[in-house]
Amino acid sequence: MNRAIIIRRHVRYPLLLLALALRLSAVACPAQGVEAKSIWPPIGNTQWFWTVPRTDLAPAEMDAAFSRLVGERTAYLDDKFSATVFFARKVRLSAGKAKKRKGYPGRPEKADDLRIEAEWQTGYLNQHRGRSYTFIALDSIRGLSLHFLQRPRERFPKAPDGRNWVVNVLAGTPYFFLFSLEDSARAFISAVASAVRQRDLALEFSRFGLMWENVTPAQAADMGRANDGGVLVTMVAFGGPGDHAGIRPLDAVLEVNGVAVRNFSHFSLLLEAIPPKSKASLLVLRRLKPPDRFPEPTPWETLTVEVEARQPAG
Repeated sequence: MNRAIIIRRHVRYPLLLLALALRLSAVACPAQGVEAKSIWPPIGNTQWFWTVPRTDLAPAEMDAAFSRLVGERTAYLDDKFSATVFFARKVRLSAGKAKKRKGYPGRPEKADDLRIEAEWQTGYLNQHRGRSYTFIALDSIRGLSLHFLQRPRERFPKAPDGRNWVVNVLAGTPYFFLFSLEDSARAFISAVASAVRQRDLALEFSRFGLMWENVTPAQAADMGRANDGGVLVTMVAFGGPGDHAGIRPLDAVLEVNGVAVRNFSHFSLLLEAIPPKSKASLLVLRRLKPPDRFPEPTPWETLTVEVEARQPAG
C-alpha cells in the first residue's frame, strides 16, 4: 500500500507577487531552497503498519470478522468509481461463476469470491443512493496492507468521518476499506488472508516493511553523489523489520550485502534473494536535516543497518 499526498501552494493575489519580487533583492538565492525542498517526496499523512495476519481462521471466525465490518458500518472505495462511497451491508464468501470454476479442475473453490452487498452514495452531497453488489475474486487478490491516515479526506474526499484505518486490497484494481477501529481492520485482513491461503492461492506481504523508488539525478546531486544507482526509501512500516532496523523514510540504500544497488528492480531482486529469517546488511545514506524544514543543502551520513526478512504469508 505505495501513494503520496502532494500539497500544492497557490499564489492568490497580485500584491503577493510584488512582495515576493521585492524579497528577491534582499534574500540570497531563495529559489535554490525551494528547488531543493521540491526534489524530495513529501512524507504525507499516511502511516503504514506492519501486519502478520493469521491464515488459519475457521469459517465461523471469518464470518465474525466480516460481521464486525458490517456492524461498524465500514466504508469502502472501489478505484473504478472514485466519486462513490460504499457501505457494506453483508459480506460473505461465495462460489465464483461456473465458467471460472472449470478453470480449477479438482479445486473449484479456488474461484470463490468475496461477495459484498453494499449501499452506495454519490453526488456532491451524497444525495444519490442505491444498492449494489461487489464481487472480489479471491484469485485476483495479490496483497493486503494496513495504513493509518491522520486526515483521510486529503487522500479520499469521500471518506466518512472517523474512518482513519485503511486496508488496501490489491485485486487487479485497488479497493480501500475504511475502518474506525484498528482491531477490526486487522481482523478483516486475517479473514481475507485465511480465505485466500486456504485455497492455495498466492498472497504477498512486504518482507522487509519498506517501499522505495529510484534516486533521481536532482536527489543524487543534493547527496553530493553521481547519479549511479541506489534507491530512496519512501515509506517504512511501523513495527516491521525495516523499522526495527532503524531505517527511515528518505534514507537512500546504496548496497545490500556489499552489492551496489543499481535501481528499483535490482534492489527488489537483491532483497528477494535473502532467505526468510535471515538478515541483510544495508549501506544507507541519511540526510542529517529533514528537507521539509531545511531545504538548503545539508550534510549526509553513511551508516550500515541489518534488517531481517519475514516469513512468507501462510
